[in-house]
Amino acid sequence: MLIGLIFTDVIFRYIFTAPILGVEDTMQMGMVAVIFGSAPHVWRNAEHIVVDLFPEYRIEWLRIMREVTIRFLIFSLMLIFTWQAWISAEESEFFGNATNMVEIPFQPFYLMIAFSAAFHAIVVFIEAFQICIGQEIAPLVSDDTSGDES
Repeated sequence: MLIGLIFTDVIFRYIFTAPILGVEDTMQMGMVAVIFGSAPHVWRNAEHIVVDLFPEYRIEWLRIMREVTIRFLIFSLMLIFTWQAWISAEESEFFGNATNMVEIPFQPFYLMIAFSAAFHAIVVFIEAFQICIGQEIAPLVSDDTSGDES
């Protein structure tokens, strides 16, 4: 929908010289919903960009400690996101914060960020627990695109 909105806005702007009113506001709030709404799913299926700041270890207990440490850091960051988004939701309701052109209220988007970050923290905590008890963490969706169904 966002891509269609952008495409339509560009056509209206350059061909008809009549841009759609409030399209930037709608795109910004739509991107918030898309990014934070999909973050737990992207994490769980390992479809995110990874930068290895901690080295890979061949020793099993060091590998487990590395994975648990990474998940503890992500868990902590998600709790901070949840806390700050909740505070921002309360403040935006109190002050009546909204977008500039069409005045889309910020509060529902801050609440969505808070719930998504809290859910992400729960997912990461469960993964850390599974690692600690020795279970393998496998993505929920198979990325096998070979077409072999066996």
